[in-house]
Amino acid sequence: MEEYSSIGFDHIPHAKGADRSLHIKWSQRNRPLGEKIPPPYPNGWYALAESVDLKIGGVASIDALGQNFCIYRGEDGAARVVDAYCPHLGANFGAGGAVRGNCIECPFHMWRFGENGECTYIPDTKTIPKVSLKTWHTMEVDGAVWVWYDAEGRAPLWTVPPIPGIDAWGYRGRNEFVVSTHIRDIPENAADASHLHTVHGLSFMTDLGKRYPMLNKFVGYHSWKSHWSRSEEWHIAQLFIEQKFFVMKLNIFPLNVSVDQIGPAHVRLTFNSIIGPMVVVQTVTPLGPMLQRVVHRVYSPTWNAILVSPVALVEALQFERDVVIWNNKKHVSAPPYVKADKSIRAFRDWFAQFYSAASVSMRDATARPLDW
Repeated sequence: MEEYSSIGFDHIPHAKGADRSLHIKWSQRNRPLGEKIPPPYPNGWYALAESVDLKIGGVASIDALGQNFCIYRGEDGAARVVDAYCPHLGANFGAGGAVRGNCIECPFHMWRFGENGECTYIPDTKTIPKVSLKTWHTMEVDGAVWVWYDAEGRAPLWTVPPIPGIDAWGYRGRNEFVVSTHIRDIPENAADASHLHTVHGLSFMTDLGKRYPMLNKFVGYHSWKSHWSRSEEWHIAQLFIEQKFFVMKLNIFPLNVSVDQIGPAHVRLTFNSIIGPMVVVQTVTPLGPMLQRVVHRVYSPTWNAILVSPVALVEALQFERDVVIWNNKKHVSAPPYVKADKSIRAFRDWFAQFYSAASVSMRDATARPLDW
């Protein structure tokens, strides 16, 4: 896992022997966030945990979206998400709680709450009071357990079916980044065609071509074409990318990528190249108003498994270049758009539909009512 403090801060000066993390913290504290920043938590599905990490009987405490969640897997194999705190006296289910059947048991007084959140058992008590625990809509797909977050309290407005045929493929690995930016910045890159050339044009192997452009034809460079658009389904946007990697004017690695942006925080990237197909699933989980956990999980058929790892590494190296930008940028609400930015404007209009009247503002999300 790459922490946000490990990428994109080579430019920050620091005295010899000084604590570098402290200088980075000062830099982030002094960094302006911008004006008219959208709410940090759009309505949609968010990955809270990876399926492989949640065994039957497993319990975990997850802080995300300005909420404290408890996630557990019942004996029936189903993953469930509830509020982290027991409505009795406030103990955290994720800190010592246990699974009993399909119920979650409080570590403090062993009160149990069932699948619908109702209290089902209290030790030495015959009459169970009408007390319930908040449950959250949950789904499990693409290797993760997802929670539905909606500021209006509505039931899920969409669900996500499995990728057809993915069960016959294998899991090939993952990478994870913690990024200091607004959640919208990450999918907005898909609509930013210009940045593909300016940020991702240099060879994935080295940035020497930036300092010595004459070397690009020897170390290689990327050429990109892309098209972003809305799909027929209101909550899905699509991106199509054609990439060429040239060495000495020879395109040695043509690559086509088809991307589905499903809601604000779920992306499926289908790669097709000379080594065969692979799928990368990207999840974005807001750990805080300006802090995102981004995970990429890679899948491919068995026959090209050994060839996929290098491509997945290149994808991670290219993503790091974006992280450098995100970790140091501020929000610009009304940029001076040029012709090449028309897809960015269209993307922002599309993304705005995931906010609603009750969405928590950035001001409220960053407020600290208690100062210990």
